[in-house]
Amino acid sequence: MLLTEALQIPPSARCICAVGAGGKTSLLYELAEEYRQKGKRVLLITTTKMYLPEKDGVLDGTAEEIKEKLERDGFAVAGSVFSEEKMGPLPQAILDEVFSFADVVLVEADGSKRMPLKMPRQGEPVLPETCDFLVTVAGLSALEQPWEQVCHRFALVSSMFSGKTVAEGDIFPLLQAGYGTLWDEIQGCVFLNQAEVVGWDRAERIAADFSVPCLWGSLRQKQYYRKEGDSHERSI
Repeated sequence: MLLTEALQIPPSARCICAVGAGGKTSLLYELAEEYRQKGKRVLLITTTKMYLPEKDGVLDGTAEEIKEKLERDGFAVAGSVFSEEKMGPLPQAILDEVFSFADVVLVEADGSKRMPLKMPRQGEPVLPETCDFLVTVAGLSALEQPWEQVCHRFALVSSMFSGKTVAEGDIFPLLQAGYGTLWDEIQGCVFLNQAEVVGWDRAERIAADFSVPCLWGSLRQKQYYRKEGDSHERSI
């Protein structure tokens, strides 16, 4: 099953945003490849910071350079160089010009310090107004690990959890506290990544806690599963 199919992204969605932790960048690159194979022009950007691309980058480029890359190769990772390792957002004037040229715009809208879980602070995530599909990502490799080592900004929600390590029943309340208001506003789903690390049965049990569409799987292995009958129609 393709990732676009597993996530049940509507054909009408043009701006797809990933938030949370534990595989956002990998998810967006996988989506980019699938859309590219369908002949779409795909633009990948960030509203915060993300690691510099190994290829297909148009960094500190003009709108015309980005459009040329999209027309020639069908894919561009565009942004402004922030450091030797990371890039930041495109200038708004350039984004406005290239947004309508792309068929699909993928947005990394959250930072997580490469940890598998995150609790966003006020003002996060940074979602563009054009976002019409939201994927909230969590990495199941966090299970049984000390909170402070696997959850970015855990201090913001430490009072919610009595255990020193992450338990199965902690994933839903953490994501609900951090992103639940967005689930009521924007069509989308939750993706529990790294299921191969903890076991497929455990991942399925955790997914059952969610009242919003939730799937589990492995971006590394390109395997994705969702609850039977689970669709966006009943909860978003």
